[in-house]
Amino acid sequence: MQKIILLVCLVTGSMQSFSQKLDLTKFEKERVRYSKNAMIGLAGWSVANIVGSGIATNTRNKEMRAFHQMNVMWGGINLAIAGLGYWGAGREKIDNPTMESVQKHQRKIEKTYLINAGLDVIYVGSGLLMNKTSDNQKNPEKFKGYGNSIMVQGGFLLLYDAVMYAIHKKHGKQLKGMGDKLTLNAGPGAVSLTYNF
Repeated sequence: MQKIILLVCLVTGSMQSFSQKLDLTKFEKERVRYSKNAMIGLAGWSVANIVGSGIATNTRNKEMRAFHQMNVMWGGINLAIAGLGYWGAGREKIDNPTMESVQKHQRKIEKTYLINAGLDVIYVGSGLLMNKTSDNQKNPEKFKGYGNSIMVQGGFLLLYDAVMYAIHKKHGKQLKGMGDKLTLNAGPGAVSLTYNF
């Protein structure tokens, strides 16, 4: 009887490990896909800023010219970040993930978007401050245009980071149910192994 119980425990452990690996691999692939799609979205916003504001800089209105110039600069920086982010997500190794490594990746991505959202609030506040203090500057139109652009860019990034945090947070909730798919039930004179689909 002891040999049977030991055999059942070993089979249960190996089956649970196998089914968990499959689910963890799927989970990691989905997380990477979400990250890549996020970088594509950021790249699209960046290109729209570079092209649209690049064309719109051809204006005599100094404030609008400064606004569009700053949009082009932000677009270039965001495009570089999107490219590096996409490249980095594609290089992630997701072979044989463990629950520990998956949870670590999940915490990291959620933390990254929360920190970015905090920075975005600072960008919006800085742009607002520039806008409000522009009259005290040597070149008020340029200062105000830059401030307005920083508010727009920060506002977009705040929305973007909040949405991506929510997506990853929702995706991360799946981790709570993993590992509970295979159960071993024992009773007087009976042992059963159950896999929940």
